[in-house]
Amino acid sequence: MTKMQWTKLLSEKRISDYSVCKIKEKKSNFDDPRSPFERDFDQIIFSYPFRRLQDKTQVIPLPKYDFVHTRLTHSLEVASVGRSFGKLVAEKILTEIKKEQNYDEIIHNYTKSDIGSLIAAACLAHDIGNPPFGHSGEDAISNYFRNESFFEDNFQLKYKIKEGKKVNSIYDYSNNKWDELTEDLSQNDIFDYKKHQDLLNFEGNANGFRILTSNCDKGINPTIALLGTFTKYPKDSYLVKNPSHGLNKDDIPKSQTKYGFFQNERDIFKNVADDLGLIKVDNISDEDIAYKRHPLAFLMEASDDIAYGMIDFEDGCRLNLIDIDKVYGKFKVRKNDNKFEDYNLEKSSKQILIEIAKKDSSFSKDKLNSFNDTKQQVAYLRAKVINVLIHLTYDAFEKHYDDIMTGKFDKALIDCIDKEVTDNLKLMKGLIRKYVYHYQPVLECEASGFKVVNNLIESLAMTSNICFVCGDKPTKEALKFKQLLPEEYQPDDDSDKEELSYNEKYLRMLKILDFVSGMTDKYALNLYKKINGMEY
Repeated sequence: MTKMQWTKLLSEKRISDYSVCKIKEKKSNFDDPRSPFERDFDQIIFSYPFRRLQDKTQVIPLPKYDFVHTRLTHSLEVASVGRSFGKLVAEKILTEIKKEQNYDEIIHNYTKSDIGSLIAAACLAHDIGNPPFGHSGEDAISNYFRNESFFEDNFQLKYKIKEGKKVNSIYDYSNNKWDELTEDLSQNDIFDYKKHQDLLNFEGNANGFRILTSNCDKGINPTIALLGTFTKYPKDSYLVKNPSHGLNKDDIPKSQTKYGFFQNERDIFKNVADDLGLIKVDNISDEDIAYKRHPLAFLMEASDDIAYGMIDFEDGCRLNLIDIDKVYGKFKVRKNDNKFEDYNLEKSSKQILIEIAKKDSSFSKDKLNSFNDTKQQVAYLRAKVINVLIHLTYDAFEKHYDDIMTGKFDKALIDCIDKEVTDNLKLMKGLIRKYVYHYQPVLECEASGFKVVNNLIESLAMTSNICFVCGDKPTKEALKFKQLLPEEYQPDDDSDKEELSYNEKYLRMLKILDFVSGMTDKYALNLYKKINGMEY
Protein backbone atom coordinates (compact mmCIF):
# COMPACT_ATOMS: atom_id res chain seq x y z
CA MET A 1 0.00 0.00 0.00
CA THR A 2 1.29 3.46 -0.94
CA LYS A 3 2.39 5.53 2.02
CA MET A 4 3.36 9.19 1.93
CA GLN A 5 6.93 10.01 2.91
CA TRP A 6 7.91 12.91 5.18
CA THR A 7 11.11 13.49 3.21
CA LYS A 8 8.85 14.62 0.35
CA LEU A 9 6.01 16.07 2.40
CA LEU A 10 8.43 18.56 4.02
CA SER A 11 9.96 19.69 0.73
CA GLU A 12 11.72 23.05 0.95
CA LYS A 13 11.27 23.64 -2.77
CA ARG A 14 9.64 27.03 -3.33
CA ILE A 15 7.03 28.22 -5.79
CA SER A 16 9.75 30.25 -7.55
CA ASP A 17 11.33 26.91 -8.57
CA TYR A 18 8.37 26.43 -10.93
CA SER A 19 9.33 29.55 -12.93
CA VAL A 20 6.20 31.50 -12.04
CA CYS A 21 8.17 34.56 -10.91
CA LYS A 22 8.99 37.29 -13.40
CA ILE A 23 12.17 38.27 -11.56
CA LYS A 24 14.61 35.61 -10.37
CA GLU A 25 15.51 36.04 -6.71
CA LYS A 26 19.19 36.56 -6.01
CA LYS A 27 21.01 34.73 -3.24
CA SER A 28 21.64 36.93 -0.20
CA ASN A 29 25.17 37.50 1.07
CA PHE A 30 23.77 37.29 4.64
CA ASP A 31 23.24 34.01 6.45
CA ASP A 32 19.55 33.61 7.26
CA PRO A 33 19.08 32.35 10.84
CA ARG A 34 15.54 31.22 10.04
CA SER A 35 14.44 27.81 8.81
CA PRO A 36 12.57 27.65 5.46
CA PHE A 37 9.26 27.29 7.31
CA GLU A 38 9.99 30.24 9.58
CA ARG A 39 10.57 32.24 6.39
CA ASP A 40 7.14 31.07 5.18
CA PHE A 41 5.57 32.38 8.36
CA ASP A 42 7.33 35.74 8.12
CA GLN A 43 6.54 36.25 4.43
CA ILE A 44 2.83 35.77 5.05
CA ILE A 45 2.63 37.94 8.14
CA PHE A 46 4.33 40.85 6.35
CA SER A 47 2.25 40.52 3.15
CA TYR A 48 -0.48 42.88 1.96
CA PRO A 49 -3.11 40.12 1.48
CA PHE A 50 -2.63 39.07 5.11
CA ARG A 51 -2.68 42.63 6.41
CA ARG A 52 -6.00 43.28 4.69
CA LEU A 53 -7.60 40.63 6.92
CA GLN A 54 -7.67 43.24 9.69
CA ASP A 55 -10.75 44.72 7.99
CA LYS A 56 -12.49 41.57 6.81
CA THR A 57 -15.43 40.05 8.62
CA GLN A 58 -15.08 37.08 10.95
CA VAL A 59 -18.67 36.88 12.26
CA ILE A 60 -19.69 40.41 13.25
CA PRO A 61 -19.50 42.54 10.05
CA LEU A 62 -18.09 46.07 10.32
CA PRO A 63 -17.67 45.77 14.12
CA LYS A 64 -18.01 48.92 16.22
CA TYR A 65 -16.10 47.32 19.11
CA ASP A 66 -12.37 46.65 19.01
CA PHE A 67 -12.64 43.42 20.98
CA VAL A 68 -14.68 41.62 18.31
CA HIS A 69 -12.56 39.33 16.15
CA THR A 70 -11.67 40.11 12.55
CA ARG A 71 -10.22 37.63 10.07
CA LEU A 72 -6.76 38.85 11.08
CA THR A 73 -7.08 38.28 14.84
CA HIS A 74 -8.82 34.98 14.13
CA SER A 75 -5.97 33.87 11.83
CA LEU A 76 -3.36 34.78 14.45
CA GLU A 77 -5.19 32.69 17.05
CA VAL A 78 -5.56 29.76 14.63
CA ALA A 79 -1.80 29.99 13.98
CA SER A 80 -1.16 29.79 17.73
CA VAL A 81 -3.16 26.55 17.93
CA GLY A 82 -1.42 25.24 14.80
CA ARG A 83 2.00 25.89 16.28
CA SER A 84 1.07 23.72 19.28
CA PHE A 85 -0.01 20.92 16.95
CA GLY A 86 3.27 21.24 15.07
CA LYS A 87 5.32 20.79 18.21
CA LEU A 88 3.20 17.80 19.26
CA VAL A 89 3.56 16.02 15.93
CA ALA A 90 7.22 16.93 15.38
CA GLU A 91 8.72 14.06 17.37
CA LYS A 92 6.73 11.50 15.36
CA ILE A 93 7.76 13.15 12.09
CA LEU A 94 11.45 13.34 13.01
CA THR A 95 11.40 9.66 14.02
CA GLU A 96 9.73 8.72 10.72
CA ILE A 97 12.28 10.68 8.69
CA LYS A 98 15.11 8.67 10.20
CA LYS A 99 13.43 5.48 8.98
CA GLU A 100 12.98 6.66 5.39
CA GLN A 101 15.47 5.62 2.77
CA ASN A 102 16.48 9.06 1.49
CA TYR A 103 17.20 10.45 4.94
CA ASP A 104 20.75 11.29 3.78
CA GLU A 105 19.28 13.63 1.19
CA ILE A 106 17.59 15.83 3.78
CA ILE A 107 19.12 19.28 3.53
CA HIS A 108 17.78 20.62 6.82
CA ASN A 109 17.80 19.07 10.26
CA TYR A 110 14.26 19.89 11.35
CA THR A 111 13.34 20.84 14.90
CA LYS A 112 10.02 20.94 16.72
CA SER A 113 9.93 24.70 16.14
CA ASP A 114 10.29 24.18 12.38
CA ILE A 115 7.25 21.91 12.18
CA GLY A 116 5.36 24.31 14.46
CA SER A 117 6.23 27.21 12.14
CA LEU A 118 5.08 25.25 9.07
CA ILE A 119 1.59 24.51 10.43
CA ALA A 120 1.33 28.01 11.94
CA ALA A 121 2.20 29.57 8.55
CA ALA A 122 -0.52 27.54 6.83
CA CYS A 123 -2.95 28.64 9.57
CA LEU A 124 -2.01 32.29 9.04
CA ALA A 125 -2.88 31.90 5.36
CA HIS A 126 -6.01 29.76 5.71
CA ASP A 127 -8.41 32.71 5.18
CA ILE A 128 -6.16 34.82 2.95
CA GLY A 129 -8.35 34.19 -0.10
CA ASN A 130 -11.64 35.21 1.53
CA PRO A 131 -13.46 38.11 -0.15
CA PRO A 132 -14.99 40.98 1.85
CA PHE A 133 -17.96 40.09 4.08
CA GLY A 134 -16.81 36.50 4.58
CA HIS A 135 -18.96 33.63 3.30
CA SER A 136 -21.61 36.14 2.27
CA GLY A 137 -19.04 37.61 -0.14
CA GLU A 138 -18.23 34.15 -1.52
CA ASP A 139 -21.92 33.45 -2.07
CA ALA A 140 -22.42 36.83 -3.76
CA ILE A 141 -19.68 36.10 -6.31
CA SER A 142 -21.06 32.65 -7.10
CA ASN A 143 -24.59 34.01 -7.28
CA TYR A 144 -23.61 36.59 -9.86
CA PHE A 145 -22.10 34.00 -12.17
CA ARG A 146 -25.18 31.81 -11.84
CA ASN A 147 -27.22 34.63 -13.31
CA GLU A 148 -28.13 33.42 -16.79
CA SER A 149 -28.12 36.91 -18.27
CA PHE A 150 -24.41 37.28 -17.51
CA PHE A 151 -23.37 34.11 -19.30
CA GLU A 152 -25.75 34.78 -22.17
CA ASP A 153 -24.10 38.14 -22.76
CA ASN A 154 -20.53 36.99 -22.08
CA PHE A 155 -19.43 33.38 -22.21
CA GLN A 156 -22.30 31.08 -21.40
CA LEU A 157 -21.55 27.44 -22.11
CA LYS A 158 -24.15 25.92 -24.39
CA TYR A 159 -23.59 22.43 -23.04
CA LYS A 160 -23.52 20.34 -19.89
CA ILE A 161 -21.54 17.22 -19.06
CA LYS A 162 -23.44 14.09 -18.15
CA GLU A 163 -21.90 10.65 -17.65
CA GLY A 164 -18.72 11.73 -19.43
CA LYS A 165 -20.56 13.04 -22.49
CA LYS A 166 -21.20 16.52 -23.85
CA VAL A 167 -24.93 17.29 -23.85
CA ASN A 168 -26.46 20.17 -25.81
CA SER A 169 -30.08 21.17 -25.25
CA ILE A 170 -31.91 22.00 -28.48
CA TYR A 171 -35.51 23.21 -28.57
CA ASP A 172 -37.74 21.25 -30.95
CA TYR A 173 -40.37 23.77 -32.02
CA SER A 174 -42.39 21.25 -34.01
CA ASN A 175 -42.96 19.10 -30.93
CA ASN A 176 -42.76 21.95 -28.42
CA LYS A 177 -40.09 20.31 -26.26
CA TRP A 178 -36.37 20.29 -25.43
CA ASP A 179 -34.16 17.59 -26.94
CA GLU A 180 -30.72 16.60 -25.73
CA LEU A 181 -27.99 15.96 -28.27
CA THR A 182 -25.07 13.91 -26.96
CA GLU A 183 -21.53 13.86 -28.35
CA ASP A 184 -18.03 12.97 -27.21
CA LEU A 185 -16.09 15.47 -25.11
CA SER A 186 -12.93 17.13 -26.30
CA GLN A 187 -10.24 18.21 -23.83
CA ASN A 188 -11.14 21.86 -24.50
CA ASP A 189 -14.78 21.11 -23.63
CA ILE A 190 -13.73 19.57 -20.32
CA PHE A 191 -11.36 22.34 -19.27
CA ASP A 192 -13.78 25.09 -20.29
CA TYR A 193 -16.46 23.38 -18.21
CA LYS A 194 -14.13 23.24 -15.21
CA LYS A 195 -13.42 26.99 -15.60
CA HIS A 196 -17.17 27.54 -15.74
CA GLN A 197 -17.51 25.68 -12.42
CA ASP A 198 -14.72 27.77 -10.86
CA LEU A 199 -16.92 30.82 -11.26
CA LEU A 200 -20.26 29.21 -10.47
CA ASN A 201 -18.88 27.96 -7.14
CA PHE A 202 -16.31 30.59 -6.16
CA GLU A 203 -14.11 29.16 -3.42
CA GLY A 204 -12.00 31.21 -1.00
CA ASN A 205 -9.61 28.27 -0.52
CA ALA A 206 -8.83 28.18 -4.25
CA ASN A 207 -8.43 31.95 -4.23
CA GLY A 208 -5.98 31.58 -1.34
CA PHE A 209 -3.92 29.08 -3.35
CA ARG A 210 -3.90 31.58 -6.23
CA ILE A 211 -2.62 34.36 -3.94
CA LEU A 212 0.10 32.17 -2.44
CA THR A 213 1.35 31.04 -5.87
CA SER A 214 1.11 34.27 -7.85
CA ASN A 215 2.80 36.83 -5.61
CA CYS A 216 6.42 35.68 -5.49
CA ASP A 217 7.45 39.00 -7.05
CA LYS A 218 5.67 40.74 -4.18
CA GLY A 219 7.23 38.88 -1.29
CA ILE A 220 5.23 35.62 -0.98
CA ASN A 221 7.36 32.71 -2.18
CA PRO A 222 6.17 29.74 -0.10
CA THR A 223 7.65 26.28 0.18
CA ILE A 224 5.57 23.57 -1.40
CA ALA A 225 5.36 21.95 2.05
CA LEU A 226 3.37 25.03 3.09
CA LEU A 227 1.13 24.80 0.01
CA GLY A 228 0.39 21.15 0.79
CA THR A 229 -0.40 21.91 4.44
CA PHE A 230 -2.59 24.84 3.35
CA THR A 231 -4.68 22.87 0.83
CA LYS A 232 -7.71 21.32 2.56
CA TYR A 233 -9.43 20.39 -0.71
CA PRO A 234 -6.82 19.06 -3.19
CA LYS A 235 -9.10 18.65 -6.19
CA ASP A 236 -10.66 20.30 -9.27
CA SER A 237 -13.89 22.28 -9.01
CA TYR A 238 -15.46 19.61 -11.24
CA LEU A 239 -14.58 15.98 -11.84
CA VAL A 240 -15.73 14.34 -15.07
CA LYS A 241 -15.57 11.01 -13.25
CA ASN A 242 -16.36 11.66 -9.60
CA PRO A 243 -15.91 8.71 -7.19
CA SER A 244 -18.13 10.52 -4.65
CA HIS A 245 -21.07 10.85 -7.06
CA GLY A 246 -24.27 9.52 -5.53
CA LEU A 247 -22.97 9.43 -1.96
CA ASN A 248 -24.84 11.07 0.88
CA LYS A 249 -23.31 14.40 1.91
CA ASP A 250 -22.06 12.97 5.21
CA ASP A 251 -20.34 10.06 3.41
CA ILE A 252 -18.28 12.18 1.00
CA PRO A 253 -14.59 12.29 2.05
CA LYS A 254 -13.92 15.64 3.74
CA SER A 255 -11.12 16.58 1.34
CA GLN A 256 -13.43 16.13 -1.65
CA THR A 257 -16.34 18.33 -0.50
CA LYS A 258 -14.94 21.54 -2.04
CA TYR A 259 -12.08 22.42 -4.39
CA GLY A 260 -8.65 23.89 -3.77
CA PHE A 261 -7.41 25.65 -6.90
CA PHE A 262 -8.68 27.42 -10.02
CA GLN A 263 -7.98 25.96 -13.45
CA ASN A 264 -5.47 28.73 -14.09
CA GLU A 265 -3.31 27.25 -11.29
CA ARG A 266 -4.08 23.65 -12.23
CA ASP A 267 -0.61 22.74 -13.55
CA ILE A 268 1.11 24.40 -10.58
CA PHE A 269 -1.01 22.41 -8.14
CA LYS A 270 -0.37 19.14 -9.96
CA ASN A 271 3.40 19.72 -9.91
CA VAL A 272 3.26 20.61 -6.20
CA ALA A 273 1.15 17.54 -5.34
CA ASP A 274 3.39 15.18 -7.30
CA ASP A 275 6.58 16.63 -5.82
CA LEU A 276 5.13 16.26 -2.31
CA GLY A 277 4.21 12.66 -3.06
CA LEU A 278 0.50 13.11 -2.32
CA ILE A 279 -1.64 10.07 -3.11
CA LYS A 280 -3.96 10.34 -6.11
CA VAL A 281 -7.66 9.59 -5.69
CA ASP A 282 -8.65 6.39 -7.50
CA ASN A 283 -11.23 6.06 -10.27
CA ILE A 284 -11.06 9.55 -11.79
CA SER A 285 -10.53 10.43 -15.45
CA ASP A 286 -7.21 11.43 -17.02
CA GLU A 287 -8.47 15.02 -17.24
CA ASP A 288 -9.30 15.19 -13.53
CA ILE A 289 -7.09 16.15 -10.60
CA ALA A 290 -7.89 14.86 -7.11
CA TYR A 291 -5.47 13.90 -4.34
CA LYS A 292 -5.57 12.79 -0.75
CA ARG A 293 -4.66 15.48 1.77
CA HIS A 294 -1.20 16.32 3.02
CA PRO A 295 -1.21 14.85 6.58
CA LEU A 296 -0.55 18.24 8.19
CA ALA A 297 -3.62 19.71 6.44
CA PHE A 298 -5.74 17.77 8.94
CA LEU A 299 -4.03 19.59 11.82
CA MET A 300 -4.35 22.95 10.07
CA GLU A 301 -8.10 22.34 9.62
CA ALA A 302 -8.41 21.24 13.27
CA SER A 303 -6.68 24.45 14.40
CA ASP A 304 -9.36 26.48 12.61
CA ASP A 305 -12.19 24.29 13.95
CA ILE A 306 -10.97 24.66 17.53
CA ALA A 307 -10.29 28.39 17.35
CA TYR A 308 -13.39 29.65 15.56
CA GLY A 309 -15.82 27.78 17.79
CA MET A 310 -14.43 29.33 20.95
CA ILE A 311 -13.84 32.71 19.32
CA ASP A 312 -17.41 33.00 18.07
CA PHE A 313 -18.72 31.98 21.50
CA GLU A 314 -16.52 34.53 23.25
CA ASP A 315 -17.63 37.30 20.87
CA GLY A 316 -21.25 36.33 21.51
CA CYS A 317 -20.71 36.63 25.26
CA ARG A 318 -18.90 39.97 24.96
CA LEU A 319 -21.79 41.38 22.92
CA ASN A 320 -24.26 40.03 25.51
CA LEU A 321 -25.86 37.78 22.90
CA ILE A 322 -25.18 34.71 25.04
CA ASP A 323 -25.66 34.47 28.81
CA ILE A 324 -23.20 31.86 30.10
CA ASP A 325 -25.24 31.22 33.25
CA LYS A 326 -28.59 30.74 31.51
CA VAL A 327 -30.11 27.31 30.90
CA TYR A 328 -31.66 27.77 27.47
CA GLY A 329 -33.67 24.55 27.36
CA LYS A 330 -35.25 23.55 24.05
CA PHE A 331 -34.86 25.67 20.94
CA LYS A 332 -34.79 25.25 17.17
CA VAL A 333 -32.27 26.53 14.63
CA ARG A 334 -33.35 26.98 11.02
CA LYS A 335 -30.86 25.45 8.56
CA ASN A 336 -30.12 26.59 5.01
CA ASP A 337 -32.45 23.92 3.60
CA ASN A 338 -35.28 25.55 5.62
CA LYS A 339 -35.49 22.56 7.95
CA PHE A 340 -35.09 22.93 11.69
CA GLU A 341 -32.51 21.31 13.93
CA ASP A 342 -33.61 20.71 17.53
CA TYR A 343 -31.39 21.46 20.52
CA ASN A 344 -31.96 20.92 24.21
CA LEU A 345 -29.60 22.66 26.62
CA GLU A 346 -30.41 21.33 30.07
CA LYS A 347 -27.29 23.00 31.45
CA SER A 348 -25.71 26.40 31.05
CA SER A 349 -22.93 27.05 28.55
CA LYS A 350 -20.63 27.68 31.52
CA GLN A 351 -21.33 24.16 32.79
CA ILE A 352 -20.74 22.73 29.31
CA LEU A 353 -17.35 24.40 29.12
CA ILE A 354 -16.47 23.34 32.67
CA GLU A 355 -17.16 19.70 31.76
CA ILE A 356 -14.67 19.97 28.90
CA ALA A 357 -12.14 22.07 30.83
CA LYS A 358 -12.07 19.54 33.72
CA LYS A 359 -10.28 17.08 31.43
CA ASP A 360 -7.25 19.30 31.99
CA SER A 361 -6.00 18.59 35.52
CA SER A 362 -4.77 22.19 35.83
CA PHE A 363 -8.36 23.48 35.67
CA SER A 364 -9.42 25.12 38.94
CA LYS A 365 -13.06 25.86 39.71
CA ASP A 366 -11.91 28.06 42.59
CA LYS A 367 -9.88 30.15 40.19
CA LEU A 368 -12.86 30.38 37.83
CA ASN A 369 -15.12 31.56 40.64
CA SER A 370 -12.53 34.10 41.77
CA PHE A 371 -13.29 36.16 38.65
CA ASN A 372 -16.18 38.56 39.28
CA ASP A 373 -16.18 39.64 35.64
CA THR A 374 -18.03 37.27 33.28
CA LYS A 375 -15.65 38.18 30.46
CA GLN A 376 -12.69 36.99 32.53
CA GLN A 377 -14.50 33.74 33.33
CA VAL A 378 -15.12 33.17 29.62
CA ALA A 379 -11.45 33.92 28.82
CA TYR A 380 -10.26 31.44 31.47
CA LEU A 381 -12.63 28.72 30.23
CA ARG A 382 -11.71 29.42 26.62
CA ALA A 383 -8.00 28.89 27.37
CA LYS A 384 -8.60 25.62 29.22
CA VAL A 385 -11.05 24.24 26.66
CA ILE A 386 -8.72 25.03 23.74
CA ASN A 387 -5.88 23.23 25.53
CA VAL A 388 -8.08 20.16 26.08
CA LEU A 389 -9.25 20.14 22.45
CA ILE A 390 -5.68 20.43 21.13
CA HIS A 391 -4.58 17.34 23.06
CA LEU A 392 -7.70 15.28 22.36
CA THR A 393 -7.51 16.13 18.67
CA TYR A 394 -3.86 15.23 18.51
CA ASP A 395 -4.72 11.90 20.16
CA ALA A 396 -7.15 11.33 17.27
CA PHE A 397 -4.38 12.18 14.79
CA GLU A 398 -2.10 9.60 16.42
CA LYS A 399 -4.86 7.00 16.52
CA HIS A 400 -5.54 7.37 12.78
CA TYR A 401 -1.93 8.12 11.81
CA ASP A 402 -1.34 5.04 9.63
CA ASP A 403 -4.59 5.58 7.73
CA ILE A 404 -3.78 9.29 7.29
CA MET A 405 -0.40 8.44 5.79
CA THR A 406 -1.94 5.98 3.33
CA GLY A 407 -4.87 8.24 2.43
CA LYS A 408 -7.55 5.97 3.95
CA PHE A 409 -8.60 8.46 6.64
CA ASP A 410 -10.57 11.47 5.37
CA LYS A 411 -12.60 13.11 8.13
CA ALA A 412 -12.33 16.20 10.31
CA LEU A 413 -10.19 15.27 13.32
CA ILE A 414 -12.39 17.32 15.66
CA ASP A 415 -15.24 14.89 14.88
CA CYS A 416 -13.15 11.91 16.00
CA ILE A 417 -12.50 12.83 19.61
CA ASP A 418 -14.21 11.81 22.87
CA LYS A 419 -18.01 11.51 22.28
CA GLU A 420 -18.86 13.32 25.51
CA VAL A 421 -16.81 16.29 24.30
CA THR A 422 -18.22 16.27 20.75
CA ASP A 423 -21.78 16.14 22.14
CA ASN A 424 -21.02 19.19 24.29
CA LEU A 425 -19.42 20.97 21.34
CA LYS A 426 -22.53 20.30 19.26
CA LEU A 427 -24.67 21.97 21.93
CA MET A 428 -22.31 24.95 21.95
CA LYS A 429 -22.48 25.15 18.16
CA GLY A 430 -26.28 25.24 18.26
CA LEU A 431 -26.16 28.06 20.80
CA ILE A 432 -23.74 30.07 18.64
CA ARG A 433 -25.79 29.53 15.49
CA LYS A 434 -29.01 30.58 17.20
CA TYR A 435 -27.83 33.65 19.08
CA VAL A 436 -24.74 34.86 17.19
CA TYR A 437 -24.94 33.78 13.53
CA HIS A 438 -28.70 34.50 13.43
CA TYR A 439 -28.41 37.76 15.38
CA GLN A 440 -30.47 40.30 13.41
CA PRO A 441 -27.70 42.93 12.90
CA VAL A 442 -25.36 40.16 11.71
CA LEU A 443 -27.94 38.94 9.18
CA GLU A 444 -28.62 42.51 8.05
CA CYS A 445 -24.91 43.21 7.50
CA GLU A 446 -24.45 39.89 5.68
CA ALA A 447 -27.37 40.74 3.41
CA SER A 448 -25.97 44.20 2.69
CA GLY A 449 -22.51 42.69 2.12
CA PHE A 450 -24.06 40.29 -0.37
CA LYS A 451 -25.58 43.26 -2.19
CA VAL A 452 -22.32 45.24 -2.15
CA VAL A 453 -20.12 42.45 -3.54
CA ASN A 454 -22.71 41.40 -6.12
CA ASN A 455 -23.00 44.99 -7.36
CA LEU A 456 -19.24 45.45 -7.61
CA ILE A 457 -18.88 42.25 -9.64
CA GLU A 458 -21.80 43.23 -11.87
CA SER A 459 -20.34 46.69 -12.48
CA LEU A 460 -16.84 45.48 -13.32
CA ALA A 461 -17.69 42.22 -15.10
CA MET A 462 -19.02 44.01 -18.16
CA THR A 463 -15.42 44.97 -18.95
CA SER A 464 -14.40 41.31 -19.34
CA ASN A 465 -16.11 41.02 -22.71
CA ILE A 466 -14.70 44.15 -24.36
CA CYS A 467 -12.55 43.26 -27.39
CA PHE A 468 -11.53 46.46 -29.15
CA VAL A 469 -9.72 44.69 -32.00
CA CYS A 470 -12.86 42.61 -32.63
CA GLY A 471 -14.79 45.80 -33.34
CA ASP A 472 -16.64 45.96 -30.03
CA LYS A 473 -18.07 49.35 -29.19
CA PRO A 474 -18.48 49.34 -25.43
CA THR A 475 -20.82 51.70 -23.69
CA LYS A 476 -19.46 54.79 -21.95
CA GLU A 477 -20.43 53.14 -18.67
CA ALA A 478 -18.41 50.00 -19.43
CA LEU A 479 -15.37 52.07 -20.40
CA LYS A 480 -15.60 54.09 -17.21
CA PHE A 481 -15.67 50.95 -15.08
CA LYS A 482 -12.74 49.54 -17.05
CA GLN A 483 -10.78 52.67 -16.16
CA LEU A 484 -11.61 52.07 -12.50
CA LEU A 485 -9.59 48.85 -12.57
CA PRO A 486 -6.01 49.37 -11.34
CA GLU A 487 -3.37 48.63 -13.97
CA GLU A 488 -2.46 45.19 -12.58
CA TYR A 489 -6.07 44.03 -13.02
CA GLN A 490 -6.50 45.41 -16.55
CA PRO A 491 -6.88 42.83 -19.36
CA ASP A 492 -3.82 41.91 -21.41
CA ASP A 493 -3.29 43.54 -24.77
CA ASP A 494 -5.65 41.92 -27.30
CA SER A 495 -4.32 43.66 -30.42
CA ASP A 496 -3.22 40.34 -31.95
CA LYS A 497 -6.63 38.70 -31.44
CA GLU A 498 -9.46 38.28 -33.90
CA GLU A 499 -11.83 37.29 -31.11
CA LEU A 500 -11.69 36.53 -27.41
CA SER A 501 -11.58 32.84 -26.54
CA TYR A 502 -13.43 31.38 -23.58
CA ASN A 503 -10.12 31.05 -21.75
CA GLU A 504 -9.19 34.71 -22.34
CA LYS A 505 -12.52 35.87 -20.91
CA TYR A 506 -12.06 33.50 -17.96
CA LEU A 507 -8.62 34.97 -17.24
CA ARG A 508 -10.06 38.49 -17.41
CA MET A 509 -12.72 37.53 -14.90
CA LEU A 510 -10.11 36.06 -12.55
CA LYS A 511 -8.28 39.40 -12.59
CA ILE A 512 -11.50 41.23 -11.73
CA LEU A 513 -12.12 38.74 -8.92
CA ASP A 514 -8.56 39.32 -7.70
CA PHE A 515 -9.46 43.01 -7.37
CA VAL A 516 -12.83 42.55 -5.69
CA SER A 517 -11.91 39.63 -3.41
CA GLY A 518 -8.85 41.52 -2.20
CA MET A 519 -10.93 44.45 -0.97
CA THR A 520 -11.49 45.03 2.72
CA ASP A 521 -15.07 45.39 3.96
CA LYS A 522 -14.85 49.16 4.30
CA TYR A 523 -13.13 49.67 0.94
CA ALA A 524 -15.79 47.57 -0.81
CA LEU A 525 -18.59 49.46 0.95
CA ASN A 526 -17.11 52.88 0.14
CA LEU A 527 -16.55 52.00 -3.53
CA TYR A 528 -20.10 50.66 -3.76
CA LYS A 529 -21.46 53.94 -2.38
CA LYS A 530 -19.40 56.02 -4.79
CA ILE A 531 -20.19 54.15 -8.00
CA ASN A 532 -23.89 54.08 -7.10
CA GLY A 533 -24.06 57.83 -6.43
CA MET A 534 -24.64 57.49 -2.68
CA GLU A 535 -21.43 59.31 -1.82
CA TYR A 536 -19.51 61.82 -3.89
